[in-house]
Amino acid sequence: MQASGMSMKPLSGKELEYIVDCISNEDLLLKQAAATAASQVHQEVNHLLNSFIQTHQQHIHTLTNAISQHANMAPTQPQQS
Repeated sequence: MQASGMSMKPLSGKELEYIVDCISNEDLLLKQAAATAASQVHQEVNHLLNSFIQTHQQHIHTLTNAISQHANMAPTQPQQS
């Protein structure tokens, strides 16, 4: 995600909140797909739901990595306005 020669800028508080909301939404979708897959008797539907679960797990992983890449840039003191 980082182009060579370019440095990353720290994420703003609003950006961090947005990423956290996205992680929460992906987790909810993952749990809903897992609950539906657990009660599903049709193998084709179960396979599709398991694919959705993997997709949402990957989204969570990607979002978590985005936050961790910026962890070393996070301010250690509250920012003054």
